[in-house]
Amino acid sequence: MAAGRPRKFRPRKPCGRLRQEAMEPAIDKGTPETQERRKQAFGQADAHGQLDRVLDRLRARLTTEQYWAGDIACMAYERYNAAIHAPRVVAGQLQDYVQGGGVSSVDPEAAQKAVDRYRDIISAIRRYSFRSLKQVERVMRGSRPTDIDALRVGLTALADHLGFQAEKAA
Repeated sequence: MAAGRPRKFRPRKPCGRLRQEAMEPAIDKGTPETQERRKQAFGQADAHGQLDRVLDRLRARLTTEQYWAGDIACMAYERYNAAIHAPRVVAGQLQDYVQGGGVSSVDPEAAQKAVDRYRDIISAIRRYSFRSLKQVERVMRGSRPTDIDALRVGLTALADHLGFQAEKAA
């Protein structure tokens, strides 16, 4: 038997040193009451950890056409938001984008198309009701609507503008 300290039986690197064990970050999930309040406020996370949208939580109170119109409005808002906040590099700026020829990852035509689509949706709802527009904007930004009836009116106006037809029972 070798003299000295006893050997630690843990995983080792090829050189013989002990491997540092990755410590799991401690996540405080809170009390059951806190977890329930979070679930009520933000919704239940799905299998991928993504929270459902406000529109998904309101689906039972909306018609299929209203839900589709709201989904299109939410996607248009996300694209609009990405387009107006995207970095833009013009040729000649920043030493031709650090000698890269001034190539930007943002297509100006696609960005303008996203902005135009969003403005078209907003103007279609605004023409019908400004109060409804405010409720649809709240849902697009991820907040709960304060007036579900105004939201329904706004989404119906948008569905009509987009050309959705009500499903008729045969």
